[in-house]
Amino acid sequence: MSIVSALAVFIAGLLLGALACYLAVRSRATPPPPSTDLAPVTHALERLAGQLDDMDEDRAVAYSALASQVQAITRTSTRLSDRTDQLLSALRSPHTRGRWGEMQLQRVVELGGMLEHCDFDVQSTAFVDGTRVRPDMIIRLSHGRSIVVDAKVPFSSYLDALNTDDPEEKEAYLRRHAHLLRQHVDTLSAKAYIDAFQPTPEFVVMFVPADPFLDSGLSIDPELLDYAFSRDVVIATPTTLFALLRTVALGWRYEAINDKAKEVQRLGAELYQRLGTMGEHYNRVGRSLEKAVEAFNASAASMDSRVMVTARKLNEMGIPARTTRGRAPELHHVSASPRHAAEETRD
Repeated sequence: MSIVSALAVFIAGLLLGALACYLAVRSRATPPPPSTDLAPVTHALERLAGQLDDMDEDRAVAYSALASQVQAITRTSTRLSDRTDQLLSALRSPHTRGRWGEMQLQRVVELGGMLEHCDFDVQSTAFVDGTRVRPDMIIRLSHGRSIVVDAKVPFSSYLDALNTDDPEEKEAYLRRHAHLLRQHVDTLSAKAYIDAFQPTPEFVVMFVPADPFLDSGLSIDPELLDYAFSRDVVIATPTTLFALLRTVALGWRYEAINDKAKEVQRLGAELYQRLGTMGEHYNRVGRSLEKAVEAFNASAASMDSRVMVTARKLNEMGIPARTTRGRAPELHHVSASPRHAAEETRD
């Protein structure tokens, strides 16, 4: 029993030592308990909550402003749609359409710096063979030249094409629009504008108030411009009208320069002819002076040999009175001769 008891005590000592070692190691490996101070976290959460509240308030204000702007845009769009419908309805009237084209034309030329009754006239009337013609505008250029402009272009079919969503119907309206443009070219070509307002270029300007009107016509009828040129009609839009006017004015300016050059040539030829005539007159004067010099020398020689000899003899005899001025003077011949104009030119 003593051996068993000793063994039991030994085993119990080993167990107690192992337990003591385990508890010592665990006490060193276990971290200290966390701090229980949560004040910084609470402060950060409160600050975050405040920022979220401010963001909500700003978002509400911005949403309210955006809503008011959207409402204003909606009202403006509605009014614009109504005005557009009214404009389209008004432009369907031929009188209103023609008046709008005239206003567009006048506005374009006024933006270019032209003044009414100085640089252009509207609705001018003229008569040709008892027929009255009245274009929409006569543009005055330099040297009394004029350009005739018509602004009554039909485009009601183009407006109809804008109001339809059917592709076939839209294509039909555009074909009619191109046909009306070609028909208006024939109408202008038949009028006697060129004969009524001279001097003017050999063409009439057909003013199209907007570029899309012409573009849509050309998309259907690409030969429309060539067709108009062949009938002395030039189609112009607001973007091409000024280029056309400046080109015509520049051409007339060059023509005026050519006329002045021809006049300078004529005056130069006339001056050259007159200088030749004047040279002939000077030559005749020179020949007359030569004859006068020859006559003078002959007269001096005759006087020296016939008269002054006797005078010298009387002087040698002491005949001259006290009132005389001494011996008789000697007569000198003239040796210089006049120069001819041709000789001076060669020199």
